[in-house]
Amino acid sequence: MRTVKISTTLLLFLFTISCTNHTKETSSAELKNEIDRYLTKTMEIHNIPGLALAVVEGDKIVYEGYFGIATLESNVKVDKNTLFRVFSTTKLITSTGIFQLIQDGKLSLEDKISKYLDDLPLQWQEIKIGNLLSHSSGLPDIIKYNGSLTDKELMGKLSKDEMEFIAGNQFRYNQTNYWLLARIIEKVTGLSFDEYILQNQFKNSKNGVRFSSNAQEEIANRATRYSYNNAMKLFEKDTNNNGKRGHSGNGLNITLDKFIEWNRQLDNNILLDQQTKFKMWTPFTFTNQKDSFLYGWGNYPVNKLPSYGFSGGNLAAFRKFVDQKTTIILLSNGYEIPAYDIIVNDIARIVIPDLKGSTLEEEVMDLILKSRFDKAALSFKNLKKESPNSDFENLKWNVNSLGNSHLYSEHNTDKALEVFKFNAESNPDWWISLASLAEIYEVKKDSANAIENYQKAILLNGTNEMNYNEHMKSRIKTLQGN
Repeated sequence: MRTVKISTTLLLFLFTISCTNHTKETSSAELKNEIDRYLTKTMEIHNIPGLALAVVEGDKIVYEGYFGIATLESNVKVDKNTLFRVFSTTKLITSTGIFQLIQDGKLSLEDKISKYLDDLPLQWQEIKIGNLLSHSSGLPDIIKYNGSLTDKELMGKLSKDEMEFIAGNQFRYNQTNYWLLARIIEKVTGLSFDEYILQNQFKNSKNGVRFSSNAQEEIANRATRYSYNNAMKLFEKDTNNNGKRGHSGNGLNITLDKFIEWNRQLDNNILLDQQTKFKMWTPFTFTNQKDSFLYGWGNYPVNKLPSYGFSGGNLAAFRKFVDQKTTIILLSNGYEIPAYDIIVNDIARIVIPDLKGSTLEEEVMDLILKSRFDKAALSFKNLKKESPNSDFENLKWNVNSLGNSHLYSEHNTDKALEVFKFNAESNPDWWISLASLAEIYEVKKDSANAIENYQKAILLNGTNEMNYNEHMKSRIKTLQGN
């Protein structure tokens, strides 16, 4: 028999490879288990019926998970075939469609919209495509009008409304912007908005992508969107219908794997070249020099690491940490307490080494929900220490939403006061927390504390939201008996 001699060096090399592969597998399994545990707990805390989440690093899917129920009435589980409505996350798709036309030389950010739309009121003539994308148009918002109006009827009503501010001055989220972008796409391409997007961003996707802004439309495999009725303590089916006019702003229905594929094409410069993507992710220059927004995309820094994306319906979120080559996609179909951006931020802390810490935003929320405010304050303090460059905007808003839920849905003023006091004490420089605390004091007939906190909120707000300042000044006068 022939003896095969293997050198010590070769044995060491093979052993090293074996250990390295085992470590990678173990690490991957541990990551999956950690995210699974986190999502399971978070869904229970926030009462989320169904959820799907993916984490992509470069070309590799490092996590993909499906949880809960897509349709409560028939107990259909969430799986790879489940389509979720992404609501305003759709605007990322619309923005990408506009930049495809810019890349092809058919549009420019500096083009006035009157170049493509000829039925505009006089006061709209100077608005540019860049203003629509960045929500800096100052246009009146179509959301206040009945969705059954024809385009002509709607334009007739809008043309009589005053502009909200001079174009370019500030950011104000507005659905009119994306309706007009869809009309421009149709004018330039000769296709319907749906056809143009599907042909240019989802060409090979026969299933798993659908446009519909009608919650009552029967669509195979679509998760039902639910709203939670706090008074009845149950979920109710959404019945909202924005019609085809809503498609460019909130109409995308998509499976997680199709969203992953869309992200792959975006990363690999198939949808847009690198130069055009960077143009899309360039901050718009607002005249007020205060607001921050890109062209159709928001910038959500987590401890100074920028991430680009957008969320929709308090249910879906798409976030790209470009420098870390990491993308997080969250899809869900309901909640008792909103959690979408908290989930994305915490998942980022779990998967991105530069963000790792021992405290997560969800831990703070969990303690608040259990009315353990002293421990919540300590946990929040630790979180701030670990992430000193984060402003925790999403967590602050979610806590504020919880207080509003106690106040307006449950009519539990004592619980509302506890939550608003926690938010104000934890975020003493945020005018919203002081205004909310003043409001609950007013409800509880504590005029002195209400006036004091309204005054603090006005000073902190400065010139940011002048209309709300006027409202708070009016409340002070009423409380003072003037």
